[in-house]
Amino acid sequence: MFINMGAKIRVYRLKKEITQDALAQYLNVNCKDIIAWEEGEAYPPIELIPVLASYFGVSTDELMCMDEFDNEDKIKEYADLFQERVASGNIKEALDAIREGVMYFPEEYRLKCLLMYGLYLSCDRPAMVKHYSGELLSIGEEILGNCTDDAIRLEAKRLLCLHYYEDLRDTDSAREIAMSLPGRKICREDMLPIISEGESKIAAIKENISSYTSHLISAIMEYVDNSTDLKAKDKLELLSVARGIRESVYPDGDIFEGAYTHMMLLKDMAVLLMSLDRPEEALDCLSDCAKTANEFDNLPKVLPHTSPLVKGMRFSKTQLQIPQKNKKTPLRDIFMNEIMPLQCFDSVKYNPRITDICNIFTSKEEE
Repeated sequence: MFINMGAKIRVYRLKKEITQDALAQYLNVNCKDIIAWEEGEAYPPIELIPVLASYFGVSTDELMCMDEFDNEDKIKEYADLFQERVASGNIKEALDAIREGVMYFPEEYRLKCLLMYGLYLSCDRPAMVKHYSGELLSIGEEILGNCTDDAIRLEAKRLLCLHYYEDLRDTDSAREIAMSLPGRKICREDMLPIISEGESKIAAIKENISSYTSHLISAIMEYVDNSTDLKAKDKLELLSVARGIRESVYPDGDIFEGAYTHMMLLKDMAVLLMSLDRPEEALDCLSDCAKTANEFDNLPKVLPHTSPLVKGMRFSKTQLQIPQKNKKTPLRDIFMNEIMPLQCFDSVKYNPRITDICNIFTSKEEE
């Protein structure tokens, strides 16, 4: 955080109703020094700080903005605690933590935006939507009306858009907010490869390869899911293309952050194969789905990619691309509790291969 001591010197000087020249004479320095301090181009010599503080009638900590440093540490503590509890699935406790933070820092929009996010995560049932929606919308309106930080405003718009669409089923309001967001070409990801050089440029390009691969695969899956004029065979062919894209970019199998999406892709393919009366191929997809879940669950927390196009990129398990409202770890739970119980697999649930597929998790536990 930048120590804006110069701004405080200017505020205290004006309150005292003295000129820069008069302050310079009092301190026995050049007027140009006072100007440089107030414009943030330089700082007063350390021996003059107590003199300045005494002259203005404030503490040295206040003059040096140490209170702001203390506040930053406390704000970070609340934000970190919130994120930690969200990651562990304790949304109610996360809300309690961030509400306390907002109570202590009522003008801190970073914390209010996190509270918005916690409220959005809490709207997982109609009763909860009714309970939390008013507060969520109110905070969103406050942020958009008063906050000047672009990043916070954009995140607030994103959450409002999702809340209107997913929870309130208000497509018109969601679309209105979505249309106010910047286009894809006005983003960090597109600018960094242009303005960076050397290794930084390569790193930015690799990040884009990874990100665009995920976006493309998700877009194909959404297209298949929402197209009413596609037959099952056509949908399967398109999903196979998406799978091929992933495997081309990650030939080493190091999909890591895309593990959840890859599981859903394989699940969708298995469902379609069952509808086409191709149960053995469906079981192949289920087997690959289980392997993806098991391999991800047993990854270390941090490791590098090895596939050529993304080689060296660091991955952390916190980067797993998974809808927060369905966030469950390990991925084994999603496979066993959400995929395997699907009715379309009833006709093969006694197939010996199903036992082998599910045993991939227990065999690892026994090791």
